[in-house]
Amino acid sequence: MSLKMNASGLSLDASVDRFIIKYKSGSVEGGSTTAVQSRLDRLAGAFPSRAHHLRRMGVGSDVITTERKLNAKEAKAFMRAIASDPDVEYVEPDVPVSVNSAPNDPFYNLQWGLFSNLDPGQSNVGIRAASAWNVATGAGVTIGLIDNGVTSHSDLNANILPYGYDFTFLGPPGGSNPGIGNGKCQISYHGTHVGGIMAAVANNGIGIAGVAPSAKIISARTLNDCGTGMLSSSSDAMLWASGGPVPGFDINPHPVNVINASLSAAGQCSRAFQDSIDYATSHGVIVVVAAGNNNADAMNIQPGNCRGVIAVGNTQPDGSRASDSNYGPIVDVAAPGTNIYSTYNAGTSSLGAESYAYMSGTSMATPMVSGVVALVKSVAPKPLSAAEMRTLITQHAQRFPKQPDQPLGSGILDATATVTAAKAGEIPAAADFQCSQSAAGMLVTCTDRSTSRGVASIKWWAWNLGFGDPDEMVRTQSVNPYYNYEYPGTYNITLTVTDSTGAVSRLSRPFTVVAPGVTELSSNVAVKFSANYFVQQFFSLDVPAGVKTLTFTLSPASYSDLGTLYLRAGSPTTRNADCQSVFVRGEAATCTISNPAAGTYYGTVNPNSNLKDVTILATYTK
Repeated sequence: MSLKMNASGLSLDASVDRFIIKYKSGSVEGGSTTAVQSRLDRLAGAFPSRAHHLRRMGVGSDVITTERKLNAKEAKAFMRAIASDPDVEYVEPDVPVSVNSAPNDPFYNLQWGLFSNLDPGQSNVGIRAASAWNVATGAGVTIGLIDNGVTSHSDLNANILPYGYDFTFLGPPGGSNPGIGNGKCQISYHGTHVGGIMAAVANNGIGIAGVAPSAKIISARTLNDCGTGMLSSSSDAMLWASGGPVPGFDINPHPVNVINASLSAAGQCSRAFQDSIDYATSHGVIVVVAAGNNNADAMNIQPGNCRGVIAVGNTQPDGSRASDSNYGPIVDVAAPGTNIYSTYNAGTSSLGAESYAYMSGTSMATPMVSGVVALVKSVAPKPLSAAEMRTLITQHAQRFPKQPDQPLGSGILDATATVTAAKAGEIPAAADFQCSQSAAGMLVTCTDRSTSRGVASIKWWAWNLGFGDPDEMVRTQSVNPYYNYEYPGTYNITLTVTDSTGAVSRLSRPFTVVAPGVTELSSNVAVKFSANYFVQQFFSLDVPAGVKTLTFTLSPASYSDLGTLYLRAGSPTTRNADCQSVFVRGEAATCTISNPAAGTYYGTVNPNSNLKDVTILATYTK
């Protein structure tokens, strides 16, 4: 699979007709949507179905539709054809995203999630909001609500700014939930509920109080009344909310400070999502996202597995993990998300009277964190980066009353401790990194982006690249580690930094190592190829059962050709090769395996000089 192609969001029974393509900057297609359609027309013969340009996204990508839905095999073939174009930067399916909640009956006292178990007679483990309100209420901060819109509600209207947009229809300004049923589901007022958790008006004599009751909300509606929508719409909404340009939309006149995205989809982080998140964080916006409700490792759920976000898990009143909350190393912090009481609407097939309701899920835990981020932003003397905000929250989280059955972050959100530290000007040393894979091979290099802008400096860096001892790479100085992976797959990469006071900041994010492009060989058929210095080339041969001898031979074309041939079963890598042979001074390199087991064998050529018209030959005898 090409590095340009992200098919991780496709299930075996996938049926898709929308794709996201990003053409390289400077290409004709990158500057013209008409040129995109022309390119699609020229490639029509290579596609399982004709394709049409739908619209250009704010991140510069294009949404493409096919004339019929494609199954997983056809979708991959379509994306391979697109990815073969050298002007394409990436291609991926435009998969559905959905909310992360479900209505529940009122089993617990109203708004238990805001309480403190340190108060007399209170055992529920809430976020300890009341004392935090003595320090901050979120005044002057705006939160972008990426959801299915908000309905009019007397406990929320005063904090809703009139700049929202509806991205589900690419229509006029709004961002409200129209409450128009389609007969396929009971209408969900998910966005209204999430908005109330974050910023319902306080001290107004009615209803509830939001975590940040003086913060404002801008609604970007990207999900329909059933709570589903397309990834491309949510990506554009994130960009637009942050003040970025989206074709066909007016620039947001009031860029937000925080983004709340209580939604998710399966698969590795979409490049479109990552582009929008990168824009947001580079403009000082903190992006808070739900870890998801699949009772599974969150490493496979986007956008929680993207760089630069705060990923949130869900806890119950006793502080334990909610049974459906996703978990794993990438979850940064947990917050109350079970049986949360908030603003709602009584309508089922159309808008009804304003009301309140209980809902549960990481969708409800996420706005708890977004609200605290708003409190922090309203009082911190200096702006905090995304990594610093994540670290401030995780370092000041409450300990779990009992260790969760699965990893769920550093602890449970503590509004009072976090906001008090922010008010005092604390800027923590913060772990941060970014990894990339080489164009050829499975070599991954990670770049340390950790910072220490506060009083304490970083003293220790500990890397875990997804295997072995978690502390096997401990350093007293910043390094940019690299590793040549043996197998493709998704690995959790973790960087832990310890500052001069002993405080720890830890960041885990998944990285998907993609198998390199491989040329398939046939037995006893020689193939000529050329390669630049140190740009590895990969070849494979399927070997049946009963073979006595397998031989790969690499023959130079000139006396000056230099290189190494590696042969191994099962994976295109130079690690743990079954055979290794050097060709030099015009002599061929030969690798032979006796009585090989049936399977696929890979020959990797590592050029130590520029190669032209060298020959590789694979043979087997029975």
